[in-house]
Amino acid sequence: MRIIVFEVPRVVGLLFALNATTHAIFGVAALAGVSLLTGNEPPLYAYPAAVVASWVPDVDNPRSRLGNGLSRTKVPVLDVISRPVSWALRITSFTLFRTVGHRTLTHSLLGVSLFAVLISPVAPLSPELFLALLAGYVSHLFADALNKRGVPLLWPVKSTFRFLPRGVRSGGVTELFVAVVLAVAAGFGVYALHLAGAFTSGIL
Repeated sequence: MRIIVFEVPRVVGLLFALNATTHAIFGVAALAGVSLLTGNEPPLYAYPAAVVASWVPDVDNPRSRLGNGLSRTKVPVLDVISRPVSWALRITSFTLFRTVGHRTLTHSLLGVSLFAVLISPVAPLSPELFLALLAGYVSHLFADALNKRGVPLLWPVKSTFRFLPRGVRSGGVTELFVAVVLAVAAGFGVYALHLAGAFTSGIL
């Protein structure tokens, strides 16, 4: 009889990878959705900005994509440049985790307000980038409101908010299904924003 043994660190890593990917998809979908509603076509660099912003609320978790620092690259120059940022992220993550804990301040309306103030200097330079960052951040809270733990929108008031009574289990099959469906929807949104007009004009 063959026994399958799952290594705990590897399983945990896969769950965090799935969670980070789901949040990235939510970030892109949020930006595409807001852009379609406002009738504005975001620049292409706004999408990776929305993805990074969608990971920011989890900076209070040392094991998260940003809380664990930036990944090493094969380019030494980039490693030297990114090292201070990586250490800053780790220190910020450790401080938040030790003081307020995970899924508290950064997952609340207060956290959204602080993030908006933090990125406000970007608004006069690039309103599209500001919108992408804010949409990505808010999308994280929306996604977490779908799972079992919910989000403490009114933190420091100890009450959680979630869309579904039972919620979706993080890292489960349901999360994967939601991520795939949303990725398809986001793809259609990006197509409508950037490619539909080009194809239509080409045909006409």
